[in-house]
Amino acid sequence: MKNIIIRGTGVYFPANKVYNQQLDEHFEKRGLSAHNLMEHLGRRKRYFISEGENTLTMCKNAIDNCVAKLGIDLQDIEMIVVCTDTPEYLFPSNAMALTGLYEDKLRNVKTAFDLNSNCTGMIQGLDVVYKYMQTSNISKALVVGCFCITPIALWSDTVVYGTFADAAACIALDSCEEANRRGFLDTLVQVDAQFYKQVIYPGCGMAKVPLKSIEPNEKRLIWNPFKMDFLPQVWYNMIMKVLDNHSLTVEDIDFFIFSQLSDAFNMKTLELLHIPEGKYHFVGNEYGYTGNTCPVLCLNRMWDTYAAAGNKIIISTVGAGLSYIVQLYQF
Repeated sequence: MKNIIIRGTGVYFPANKVYNQQLDEHFEKRGLSAHNLMEHLGRRKRYFISEGENTLTMCKNAIDNCVAKLGIDLQDIEMIVVCTDTPEYLFPSNAMALTGLYEDKLRNVKTAFDLNSNCTGMIQGLDVVYKYMQTSNISKALVVGCFCITPIALWSDTVVYGTFADAAACIALDSCEEANRRGFLDTLVQVDAQFYKQVIYPGCGMAKVPLKSIEPNEKRLIWNPFKMDFLPQVWYNMIMKVLDNHSLTVEDIDFFIFSQLSDAFNMKTLELLHIPEGKYHFVGNEYGYTGNTCPVLCLNRMWDTYAAAGNKIIISTVGAGLSYIVQLYQF
């Protein structure tokens, strides 16, 4: 049978480390405070891009890290999908631009496109690409994600500027014929669009971005705070449905990867699932919240533990709007 498997991962973090104390000082100068929020969400440090960096440079660095770690020959890559809601360009696609940056090294790429489903992006991208590979002759692909949030965040936004961060990640996928099924087993997606007005970028809308009459801050990301305390129950329900689809129990899952937005929400989900200690790790304290890349950062960090043959993992995350995704994968 044809399995699509994760060969490995690569990541990139900017050199600019930013600690809570620095952001405390940043907000205090503006008569604001994000200290309690950072503590509640489990933040300690994060990474912000430096001058000259952008989505393309970070994606390339993540690809380079993945290629170096896994010994990949770029000439074997036939498909590149970039998952981002902070693209450097709309024309051409970021996937096309990256393919061009590598020149002859990526001469065998047949398919290159971008995908935006906000913070569910990389997991949604994996679902799209593995299904594409299953029904085509594509045998090797790269799914690349980037969250370049600090250039578009309002400096007065205690949620976004205070707890979010920049990062890029890359996942290498291979197609292989095997006797037993493994790899991507299931993906469940759910949408509740009642919050579609809460997180908007650009705040003024794309049609108004070129207008000189629009203030710069109106072109940045607008985050209207809203409660998400229902999230653990939504994840619980979706996880149980996926498990039921495959006649599995919670005990059959070796590790759980959640969005790194809120450790508190993740812990509540674990409580609902009655998951024993040791099956969950939080990296948002070190990397901040990095949007679509955050589940992959966790997978990359814990690769030697998670990727043992036979291990089953569940990935659960959430995107603006809201959209929810739960993915079941077996190594």
